[in-house]
Amino acid sequence: MLRKLLVTLLLFTLVSSEIPSLDKIEISLRRGLDEYISTGRKSEELTEVLKHLKFPELFRRTYKKDSINGLICTTCNVGASAIIKARRLGASKEVLVDVAIKLCVWFKIEPEFVCEATIKRQADTLFYIADNSPELTSNRFCSIFFQGNGCKDSKREEWTIEIPPKPLFSYKTQNVSKARPLKVLQITDIHYDPNYTLGSNAACDAPLCCQAGTKPLKPEDSAGMWGDYRGCDTSWNLTIASLEHIIATHKHLDYFYYTGDIVDHNVWETDISRNTEVITKVLRVFKTYFSSIPVFPILGNHEPHPVNLFSSDGVNNVSISTQWVFDVSAEEWKDWLPPETRDTILKGGYYTVLVRPGFRIIALNSNVCFTFNWWLVYDDVDPYDQLVWLVQVLLEAERNNETVHILSHVPSGDDTCLQNWGREYARIVNRFSDIIAAQFNGHTHKDENVIYFDHANPHRAISVAFNGASLTPYHDANPNYVIYHVDSQTYEVLDYDMWIFNLTDANLTPNQVPTWYKLYSFKSAYGVDSLKPNAMAKLARDIAGNRSLAEQYFRYKFRDGDAALQKGCDDKCHLSNICYMVTSYHGQTLHCDYLTEIWNSTENINMK
Repeated sequence: MLRKLLVTLLLFTLVSSEIPSLDKIEISLRRGLDEYISTGRKSEELTEVLKHLKFPELFRRTYKKDSINGLICTTCNVGASAIIKARRLGASKEVLVDVAIKLCVWFKIEPEFVCEATIKRQADTLFYIADNSPELTSNRFCSIFFQGNGCKDSKREEWTIEIPPKPLFSYKTQNVSKARPLKVLQITDIHYDPNYTLGSNAACDAPLCCQAGTKPLKPEDSAGMWGDYRGCDTSWNLTIASLEHIIATHKHLDYFYYTGDIVDHNVWETDISRNTEVITKVLRVFKTYFSSIPVFPILGNHEPHPVNLFSSDGVNNVSISTQWVFDVSAEEWKDWLPPETRDTILKGGYYTVLVRPGFRIIALNSNVCFTFNWWLVYDDVDPYDQLVWLVQVLLEAERNNETVHILSHVPSGDDTCLQNWGREYARIVNRFSDIIAAQFNGHTHKDENVIYFDHANPHRAISVAFNGASLTPYHDANPNYVIYHVDSQTYEVLDYDMWIFNLTDANLTPNQVPTWYKLYSFKSAYGVDSLKPNAMAKLARDIAGNRSLAEQYFRYKFRDGDAALQKGCDDKCHLSNICYMVTSYHGQTLHCDYLTEIWNSTENINMK
């Protein structure tokens, strides 16, 4: 025992001696960057410290946050402060763009061509923000951009939305209808890629593979006819085959919710013309296939150019304004939506529609909370006054005895949704939970649900957000769509069916369209009586206490994707899945902590 302890201590000492402390890294990196910016020379000290600073795929959703979070925050603060200081001392845009590209390459974040093209596309926005934000600090920048890695800004000023109290009495009726349930289709995250090419390289190191002009090194790395589990998006063939299957299989659809992300992951080659072409092509094919069905679309974070960026109110500079994406949306959505929605679509990409007496849809642009939206650094206070508007719409709906469905792309509890925005949104849901029958999200590409709890009584579940996963297989998942069975009077989700096809099998028969099938119906798959918030909260507890149920949740999260099943899910993965279910805004850990205790309990350990 003593020998093992001595060996462990020796190894720890050797490892510790090889890795500099954060303080030493900060000093060396700061000194090295200052010298590089002023002279263009990469010193030996900078070269040496960079050996410890490798963050491959840092900005992708596949990046696993771990114990190097402190290193990320330190590195970000040093890099951002060096660039901000140099700009204020008169450094040119060209010099600092070069520095940013070099940092991206030195840190191994992406291949050089991706670093260069992406940064150059976003440079005008970044310099506008820096030049027009005299109080900008590296802490502010890093605490937003790397919120999910735990970076903080001690000087951050929180903001709140004014929400009137609940009425003393609620007159909302909750009688379940005996009529045929409504059938609601949700498709999300198509990520149509016009450059997807059969036989191209599916195993690249860029954010998007399967691109025209690339060749695989091995036959097994060739892009299949219907897609690939690796970093590849949706071909036009797959898009059309999916829509053909849906209209042939589901004859009586009442509504179609499209919850964002039409544009692909080729983030280094976006431009306004290309994005507009992709957006309009997909929306117009929706009009062809769903000509008799009300369609309710929302924006995803990939729709604007540059990617993720929704420019702040009052920014009229054509070279950096993203007003164009609202203009395109207003024009293309007008065939589905009443004229009175146009003003808010043009203002911020959101709207509301009274679909039928007593039933209202509210479509949000929650991409404004996405922490990779640089404009949050410039001004993060309720972008486009959307949450203030949401409160007013819900107050009016409450007065009129209406029930509401809310559509939004980025889930409020995701660690890439700004905590302040997510918290205020969760407060609004808490206040109006009596009339919010369901929420519908996209963005994560995962089949998962988020449960909201009463702030005054944390044991009481009050709302559920359903995530439609993705048509794109990016990453590791089978393509899917969802059919919800919705009560025609209360508008609560009674059940839903997850439809998929197996990508491996489909690619074995490239001349045949994929064989879609119903993977599961939620109630029967999980043995629940309903999908009401309290039932879903109980299910979350059951998953935390039953490893086999957690494995099932993981399987369904990736829709039995062969790549995901091969990788499997360890304890950390399962806890991440479980905690996501009960997190309605970043930093809210009460229910996560409770379910983690259950997972770690003796009872659960014995079930492993």
